[in-house]
Amino acid sequence: MKHNLIFFALGAVTLQFCQPAENKNAEALEVKTDTAAEQLTYPAYFSEVLEAHGGLAQWKQLGTMQYQLTNNGTTETHLIDLKSRKDLVKADNYTIGHDGEQVWVSPSKEAYPGKSAKFYHNLYFYFYAIPFVLADPGVNYQQLEPLELEGKRYNVIGVSFGEGIGDTPEDEYRLLIDPETNRLDWLLYTVTFFDGQPSEKFNALKYEDYQEQRGLLFPAKLTGYKYENGKIGDVRYSVSIDSLQLKEEQPAQDQFNKPAQAETES
Repeated sequence: MKHNLIFFALGAVTLQFCQPAENKNAEALEVKTDTAAEQLTYPAYFSEVLEAHGGLAQWKQLGTMQYQLTNNGTTETHLIDLKSRKDLVKADNYTIGHDGEQVWVSPSKEAYPGKSAKFYHNLYFYFYAIPFVLADPGVNYQQLEPLELEGKRYNVIGVSFGEGIGDTPEDEYRLLIDPETNRLDWLLYTVTFFDGQPSEKFNALKYEDYQEQRGLLFPAKLTGYKYENGKIGDVRYSVSIDSLQLKEEQPAQDQFNKPAQAETES
């Protein structure tokens, strides 16, 4: 996702959860942002999810997030400036950076084994930091009909993006919320990064093993699944996340700068 949210997509979504639900919590809540003159308004059903994960006010105090992510035997260190959204992904054989304007790969683009470093550089940060990143400006919310998945009934929040928001404003998301805890259990998502076309095909991401850090909750495990005809299919990938560090100050900015030998991905 690139709103910045981007993902892989496969499967189909049923009409059952595409229909808007009766809006029982239509009242909106105002949350003050870092700028005194700016206020963002959220529907109550989304504000409740933010609070269940530790609260937006606590999230907005932070300037730095860092963690280790292990995927298929490869461990990466991810560093994010939460104010500017610059980021750095370091592995043994490659480093990916985003300096606020461009994505670069060191020592060369070929060092990164994936399809696209521009696609990947903040992919797991946005997975990991939902619901907080969905409180960014330009995000639209809709309360949809409850959905049953894997034998459990969930409240559903639909998310879309305003025109020109991020790299792929055509992406759509469905947040499946545990009605007892108001926490995110599943994310259903589309991806439009590679062709720029809206899609009705969804994949599923399971949020597991929540851990608390500075009063905020983040999953220690993310498992992606195929999703078709309203049912969970085969596992597509699984990542573990640990060594989370959260700081109020922003990280040193020079480490996001493109090294001389690095290559830029357009």
